[in-house]
Amino acid sequence: MIKRIRGILIKNRLWIIVILILNFIFGGLLWLSNDKAFGYIFPTMIIGSVILYCAIAFILYKNDLKREEAICIFLNEPTINKENQIINLFNYEEDNIIRKIGAILRENLSTINTHKQGIDEYEEYVEAWAHEIKTPLGLMTFVLDNRKDEISQVAYKRLEYVRTKMQEDIERMLYYARLKSTCMDYFLKELSLNDSCGEVIEEYKVILQEKGIEVSLDVGDCKVVSDKRGMQFVLRQIISNAVKYTDVEETDAKIAITSVENEKYIKLNIRDNGIGVKSYDLPFIFEKGFTGMVGEQRKNSTGMGLYLAKQVSEGLKINLEANEKYINGFEITLIFPQITGL
Repeated sequence: MIKRIRGILIKNRLWIIVILILNFIFGGLLWLSNDKAFGYIFPTMIIGSVILYCAIAFILYKNDLKREEAICIFLNEPTINKENQIINLFNYEEDNIIRKIGAILRENLSTINTHKQGIDEYEEYVEAWAHEIKTPLGLMTFVLDNRKDEISQVAYKRLEYVRTKMQEDIERMLYYARLKSTCMDYFLKELSLNDSCGEVIEEYKVILQEKGIEVSLDVGDCKVVSDKRGMQFVLRQIISNAVKYTDVEETDAKIAITSVENEKYIKLNIRDNGIGVKSYDLPFIFEKGFTGMVGEQRKNSTGMGLYLAKQVSEGLKINLEANEKYINGFEITLIFPQITGL
């Protein structure tokens, strides 16, 4: 308050200086005419002027507060009614400016609402499509599971690969849509890392066999508290990346999944010996749309997998880190906090 009143006084310092000069001129004339009366009247006049300045500054301060509050309300709700209310707090010269600002704000708000409605309808359509596509995908899964003997081994592996990729892309799309929700439907419970990782590896079994990638799982009896669907979604993105960026022609492809546990955290390390990531790309691998510059495989990448994995991990309070010291491929770590008292 004091700071603002001081600001008002500084803003109107020209008028204050003029009035002070007039006071001193009047005081000089008074002294010339009656020096005895000067000793009584002039100090009283100066004190009265100071009191008057402070009173005017306080009144201006209260008016400024009313204007500021009214402007904030008007900016949040630029209706004609609010515009008329705010005009009463300003002088006539500012009337046209306020009306122009109100017209621009209403036009922009209308445009924003129109675009927002279009975006909401688009998101609803995408989510509905993602759910609808699950029906033919489920039928495809049923046929592959129950008619395996009637399909050639080569065709079966190719169809299984396509099915897995479709399911992966649909799930990624749904999680991307859910990221914008105000709340996520996570169900936290105690999970076995060995079982959770094993289920994801089983989903990729045909692809892993087709590409000749060996997977070793050694996480012991580690238990974490998390949402199963969310955690397995993160694991799928990492395993998918490891499969995608493994060069089976150059090396014996391997994926190693291990764990480290202490009193504070449980670390799940997923390491592959693929094409890896350059050190200058590491700080950006969790950014939306980032694909890096290494390898032909990255040319067709969307850069969304690790971005979504990072976003979901943050929602689950899992710290996702890439190992910058590992140079013979790529290693990523999921760090779960230890939960006591279960």
